[in-house]
Amino acid sequence: MRQTFLIIAYPNDKNRMIVPTKVYYHLKQISMLQHGLQNIPCDILSHHNKTNTIYLSSSIMKQFHLINHAPILLNTDTNTCHINYLFGVFSHCSPQQSSYQRLYQEMARVGHTLGFETVFFSYHDVHFQTNSLTGVVWQEQEWKTVETDIPPVIYNRIPNRKIESHKKVQKIKQYLTTNSIIFNPDFFNKWQVYDNIMNHERINYLLPDTTFHPSIQTIQHKLSQHPVTLMPLKDDDSNHFYLEEVGDLLFVTHNHNSRQYYQDLEQFKQVFFPNGFRQYVLQDAIDLLQHQGDSFYLRVHTNKTKQWQVTLLYGRKNTGNEIFDLDTLNLGRNTIKKVKELVIVLSKLLENMLPGTIGELGFDIGIDRERRLWLIEVQAKPSWQVFYHPAHVAKTQAYFTSLFEFSLNFE
Repeated sequence: MRQTFLIIAYPNDKNRMIVPTKVYYHLKQISMLQHGLQNIPCDILSHHNKTNTIYLSSSIMKQFHLINHAPILLNTDTNTCHINYLFGVFSHCSPQQSSYQRLYQEMARVGHTLGFETVFFSYHDVHFQTNSLTGVVWQEQEWKTVETDIPPVIYNRIPNRKIESHKKVQKIKQYLTTNSIIFNPDFFNKWQVYDNIMNHERINYLLPDTTFHPSIQTIQHKLSQHPVTLMPLKDDDSNHFYLEEVGDLLFVTHNHNSRQYYQDLEQFKQVFFPNGFRQYVLQDAIDLLQHQGDSFYLRVHTNKTKQWQVTLLYGRKNTGNEIFDLDTLNLGRNTIKKVKELVIVLSKLLENMLPGTIGELGFDIGIDRERRLWLIEVQAKPSWQVFYHPAHVAKTQAYFTSLFEFSLNFE
């Protein structure tokens, strides 16, 4: 098993690394150290203190910009010793089985250039008895199985709520948090986030008028003024209703697809909600801007390094997953500037409102015909499908760099 070591810096203007005696015999032929893309000549010495401690001279620490007391991995290659931080990616399956395999390869490549060893693993790869895991790393253009200590920082990339709520996954996540920091720990409950925002005077203006467990009288009153939407209180996209009165009839669009009409709200209720509208949420419908005849919203990704920053911004068709390049939407500089400023404010506020360590967020921002901004939804783990779009392929390196840099806040 590959062991992690703790760095301790000591003052010395020479390039020296002092390692435990048992490690020295494997490293005594080493003449170079490498971290990321940088390498320097180095002398290797031995010590008889703690077997998990490596002393690095201040000269090495300064040249490599290493963090004192951070855990590291040592990998050797002929006469070179590679110093890497260990970064974990927790998912539901191996990268080879994932639709994101190519992106995981790119993520590992980016991590390597920054001095990280990225190990991918799932819930069944964690070993309680030895406090270790068996994962895979991307090296020399292939996936290799490794056994290693549990990484001190783990990026949660479980893909959906159903898998994340599984008892075995929850048990492993709970175990991992005893010694590691998991960032982006859980999917958000949309309506819990809404409730937090509704109670915050600075940002509650961003939400359309929202009623939990509405009565038929409340729905009828709203309908008489404008179209409305009905969505399940549980995070479920399979029962979304758009209601609009046209003349004496009620037109209902179910799940953005079929459009049917009913004589009145009572007839609609008897078909879909014979027991009432409990466990549903009523919202004013937003009259979104359109592009090429289709309404759209903006998807904005923010990442935290030292500060929150906007890393991706693009349009999405309101129904389906079609992506619009920002340049084609003709929104104007002022609108884009307002959106960017808004999501930075939201990121800072939500980081303090929500539980867990958050380093990445996704926002769906609607713009109506009067150019007013609306917050439609917040994602804990925004989709990476955008990186397969030709206009955004080149942005993967900067995006993944943000994730690695965020992890250094906790080393």
